[in-house]
Amino acid sequence: MHSESVSSGLIGTAAANAAAPATMAGADTERPSTMLVRIVNQSPIGIAVIDFDGCFRSVNPAYGAMCGYTADELLGRPFTSLFPADQRARVLALHQGFLVDGGELKGEWEVVRRNGEVLTALSESVRVPGPDGQPHRLVSVIDITARKRVELALTASKQFLQSVLDGLTAHVCVLDDTGTVVAVNQAWRDFAAAEAAVPDQVHEGANYLAVCDRAARGPGANSADNAHCAEAAPFAALLREVLDGRRTQFQLEYTCHSPTEQRWFLARVSRIAGSVPPRFVVAHDNVTALKAAQQTLRDSEALLLDLTASIPGAMFRLVHRAGDGWRFVYFSPGLEALFELTPEQACGDVHALGACILPEDKRAHDASVRAAVRGGRAWEHEYRIRTASGRLKWVHVKASPKPDAAGKVMWTGMLTDVSVRKQMEAGLKASEQKYRTLFETVPQGVVYQDRLGRITSANPAALRILGLTLAQMQGLQWIDPRWQALREDGSDFPGDEHPAMVALRTGEPVHNVVMGVAVPGRGYAWLLVNATPLFRNGLLDEVYASFEDITERVLMSRELHHQASTDYLTGVANRRCLMDRLQLEHDRLRRHPAVCCSVLSVDLDHFKLVNDTWGHAAGDEVLRHVARLMGQATRTVDLVSRSGGEEFTLLLPDTDTGDALALAERLRQRVADVPAQVGEVAIPITVSIGVGLLSPADASPDAVLARADAALYEAKNSGRNLVRLARLV
Repeated sequence: MHSESVSSGLIGTAAANAAAPATMAGADTERPSTMLVRIVNQSPIGIAVIDFDGCFRSVNPAYGAMCGYTADELLGRPFTSLFPADQRARVLALHQGFLVDGGELKGEWEVVRRNGEVLTALSESVRVPGPDGQPHRLVSVIDITARKRVELALTASKQFLQSVLDGLTAHVCVLDDTGTVVAVNQAWRDFAAAEAAVPDQVHEGANYLAVCDRAARGPGANSADNAHCAEAAPFAALLREVLDGRRTQFQLEYTCHSPTEQRWFLARVSRIAGSVPPRFVVAHDNVTALKAAQQTLRDSEALLLDLTASIPGAMFRLVHRAGDGWRFVYFSPGLEALFELTPEQACGDVHALGACILPEDKRAHDASVRAAVRGGRAWEHEYRIRTASGRLKWVHVKASPKPDAAGKVMWTGMLTDVSVRKQMEAGLKASEQKYRTLFETVPQGVVYQDRLGRITSANPAALRILGLTLAQMQGLQWIDPRWQALREDGSDFPGDEHPAMVALRTGEPVHNVVMGVAVPGRGYAWLLVNATPLFRNGLLDEVYASFEDITERVLMSRELHHQASTDYLTGVANRRCLMDRLQLEHDRLRRHPAVCCSVLSVDLDHFKLVNDTWGHAAGDEVLRHVARLMGQATRTVDLVSRSGGEEFTLLLPDTDTGDALALAERLRQRVADVPAQVGEVAIPITVSIGVGLLSPADASPDAVLARADAALYEAKNSGRNLVRLARLV
């Protein structure tokens, strides 16, 4: 099929079916179906028809070009060949499920082009009838790879912008044209947290202009608040001009004194050029150190020292010269919060910091220093300290060496408190250990499977219950026939119905499923199984099945059921079991009148004479003897029951009166020919049998029992050791 004739296939059929009748005047009149076919072939949107088996039946040129093929090259090929190998089974299952069950099949997919390039495609699907009468899938596909790149770039851009904002030491927020805060950086948040006692803190969603207006109106109930807000009114006026577009930017220096210190800030406001909708940046730089430097005529080095005081942790400079030892020449003020030592104390005693290190961490600390010095490389290490107040902290140190021509090495570095991170790591490790302990020690079996149903791990309880090693289980699927699984009724349990496979297929948990599994050297173990799907990034990634061994419970239940339904003397079914089965057969007959079911009512002749002559023990043995003969004469589907003292009832499903009379006669003859052997005595016995046929017209199953009993009495009255057929009334 050439690309020009693609439209004559299913695409053409679908297009023709979709076309509404129309009449077009003129010599160039074109049938609507022909026009739609031509539109499909010329469409820039990829369109294809895929049959139930997943093979392309029709492909338009745009679809082939998108994937790097001609339309001819794709015809007859599986559409799954355009997907990554590990996704093919899943997408074929989705395709066939859509054709069978309907619903929706659309979304974004990763498709592999002929040259190996991966593109992102957006598809929509509809079901259409195929020429073979089977449903086919008409799919339209658009290449959205470029759009996805733009989306990812936009996301990365937003993340980059936030990271840039957070990297700024200035307190920065971004406003919209109403003055509402749309973003703040970390420095802004930290400052707001430190000023929690001050009302009207500004955060995302708050209106910054409204806060400025309230501050400009006056102190209200607390005049102290207004002492450091004198610049609020001019700031609000200038901000409003920027928001209204009357100016593009401004800056204003203001005081923001706290009860314990004097502070100066420089506020800078500007519109972000080209932003749509308009956005405005408000940055507050703490210029207190600069003001202090200006006031006291400090030199640039003093200014640098003040700025480093705001850095979390402690910066240091350490000098080392071979033969002269070590000497600290600088510490930033952050040392006091970290070590509870002043910079002067640390610089005055090179061993002061080392004295805080926990003894058990000291050896590793010193070894890391020696290794860094010996290798002439950066020094990085983590260790624990105990401060003068008794606080235990984790410290991270990182320093870089810079040697000079005189043989002196200047180490510049940073000490940081990483106690919180260490606590989180310890908590995570404890959580993982707890999970591992539970996984290894719980008495229930736990088995993990990947998204293809392959077993990846199993805990010791699972290995013990299943009688296998982990090596024997890994890679297996529950559909493997070697499991030899059974249902409670003894029928086969298909592997694809295992709870784990169902959870993988549906994405829904499955609970409390009973199944039997063949265990080497043990027979069948009966399990109560649950399965839970696990998702990662919104996609089904794996499933875990948990199960407990309920073999003893199942066997006990079966034994109780057996005791409740079995005659204790003869081992055949009791009357209760007979009535339950008879009710089931009666219900089946009403649903399917064409089937048949017969009942034999059997009574031992002159049984009282047996008890009177040889005793009740001999009578019991005679009853067991007759029960065995009945079991030998009947099929597995038949039911032999003891319904009275010396009376038995046989239920014969799918047996008409002719076959029932033949069986009754064989049974009568067999009993007469084989006497019961009780010790050294052979006790002859005969039976009388009434045969009844179950009828859909019977109001209850008791009716056939009454008819069979009536036939039995007729056999008795006619001389015994006879078979009689009941008449339907």
